[in-house]
Amino acid sequence: MGNTGMIEQIALTSRLRHRAVGDDGVLVHLDNGRVIVVNEVGLHIVQQLETPKTKQALTDSIISAFAVDVEQAAKDLDLYLAELDKEQVLERHCVQD
Repeated sequence: MGNTGMIEQIALTSRLRHRAVGDDGVLVHLDNGRVIVVNEVGLHIVQQLETPKTKQALTDSIISAFAVDVEQAAKDLDLYLAELDKEQVLERHCVQD
């Protein structure tokens, strides 16, 4: 048997609603009523997080959608996830690899 590890998957909390408005997005946190406006990349990330994803899957999705390099995609993703964490709209779960 090979070694199996744990990987982290990230998803939106059920307490967040979002909608596309043109190329941007509007997020509404249902617990505190806070409204967050995000750009096109932010909206793409939020849409991807409707189902649990790994950071690698999210990075690959950004690269594919926006034709940026790996370093830029990973940097943008880390910054955006940090902001979503501050807003308490993410859930993180570890699953078997």
